[in-house]
Amino acid sequence: MAKDKRLYMTFPNDFWMHPKIAPLSTEAKWAFVEMNGYSRMQDLDGRIPAIMAERFWTMDILDELVGSHPDRPVVLRDGDVYVIRDYSQHQQTTADREEMAKKRSESGKLGANKRWNDKPMASAMASAWQTDGKGIAETETETKTSTKNTVQDKPARSVDSEFAEWWQVYPRKQAKVDALKAFKAARKTTSLDDLLKGAREYALLNAGGDKSKVKMPAGWLRSERWDDEDKIAAEGLVPPWQQQDRPILHHMASSPECDRHRGYPMPCAGCARDLDEGREF
Repeated sequence: MAKDKRLYMTFPNDFWMHPKIAPLSTEAKWAFVEMNGYSRMQDLDGRIPAIMAERFWTMDILDELVGSHPDRPVVLRDGDVYVIRDYSQHQQTTADREEMAKKRSESGKLGANKRWNDKPMASAMASAWQTDGKGIAETETETKTSTKNTVQDKPARSVDSEFAEWWQVYPRKQAKVDALKAFKAARKTTSLDDLLKGAREYALLNAGGDKSKVKMPAGWLRSERWDDEDKIAAEGLVPPWQQQDRPILHHMASSPECDRHRGYPMPCAGCARDLDEGREF
């Protein structure tokens, strides 16, 4: 069975009995779970922009979460951002994932060095001494070539790991093989942090919008879109959730909407994403 690569949240078994959670309405409890899931998918580390929170949940629900406790509510309002209290203590953060990726990369390097250093050299040296000068030269050349190949293998494994992290963030998951080629080309001139930052901004810009309008991942990489997202936003590009003449409707009052992905209007981009990624309903 293939490894499940989906993202997960963590909640204790008695989560629903917690003194701050138990008194909440069913809608507020579920909204709190959704907020954790949205933050995890978008790498927001528990800080959700108010413009997005108020698009997905009604003000009554958000006020109920913010007022869940006089001193330590489960959700705080900090200016234009809603903050999930103690998010880093319960959910995996961006820093956690970066540290994990770093450890895996270092572990891979150590494993490669160990395999190379443990390789028996006695037989190669014996063969060299039994040949003439030309034979020794060939043996030295083969040793250098093997060392060179070992060094070249390391970044390939590292780039694959980086691509897997970037792939989780990018909002449209199609043509993965082509996207990997484009990612490797982009990494030759651009840092992983810039690619991840650009993908997160692009995902946030298109959240809840028409998925067919989201650029294919390989095309996004080849056209270097990570460099122009901030500039486009500064020039007044209106996000998809504001591209309407009528006032914004909260998802609890919106109709029709997807019965599987709250906050997604029909046709649902969330369902289309699940189909693309091979998840069954």
